[in-house]
Amino acid sequence: MAYQQKAVLMSERVNGIDHPYTITEYTHLALYCFANNQNHPEIALLDSNISLILHAVGEYELSLRFLEKARDLNKKYYGDKSLKVAVSFHLVARTQSCMGDFRAALNNEKETYAIYKQQLGESHEKTRESSDCLRHLTTQAVVLQKKMNELYTGKGSAAMPPIQIQPPSMGSVLDMLNVINGILFVQISHISQQDIENFKAEIEKRQLKDSSPAPLEEKTENEVASDSEKKKLVEESS
Repeated sequence: MAYQQKAVLMSERVNGIDHPYTITEYTHLALYCFANNQNHPEIALLDSNISLILHAVGEYELSLRFLEKARDLNKKYYGDKSLKVAVSFHLVARTQSCMGDFRAALNNEKETYAIYKQQLGESHEKTRESSDCLRHLTTQAVVLQKKMNELYTGKGSAAMPPIQIQPPSMGSVLDMLNVINGILFVQISHISQQDIENFKAEIEKRQLKDSSPAPLEEKTENEVASDSEKKKLVEESS
């Protein structure tokens, strides 16, 4: 199953997530999953990958089912306060927000924020991102609830309120795939071209130094004189 998982990841990166070959690899992976134990931490990762693909194509309800299963498995094997669980809560919240269920999304994102705050600190980038997401979800939940109250009391129009649902972009889906699979990208845009050239020159210099033969040691005047005397004694004795 581990090798099939690698095959899926390679097909995603080489062919694309919507390529027929990638779909075939996911089909094979599903067969392996059902043939093996479903109660395993690796299954949580597989479910998260499948859910993100479903999320990308707008299958939110089915995506949510895989995400909730992955979240429960991560909680079981890594603990309620692990960063894996925080990511699972965030993915669930994101999917629920796309379905218009802002109240449930808000509750799940609160769990994400609490874990990040405890594990990483309030000033960490992930904690701040979760805080921004909480503010957005809170605003949407309040607007929706206010409009629904107006409908129930007969004070508002019969039309449903406009819901600001941001469909997932391919870039955001790929970013989350990288996150859950532990793939990191190092940005080197701040490094100048001159720094790169200097680094290359230093590497070449060290390689040349390592490949060149060691220089012969030069003898001192005393060592030369001693060798000459030894040679002379040998000649006289012969």
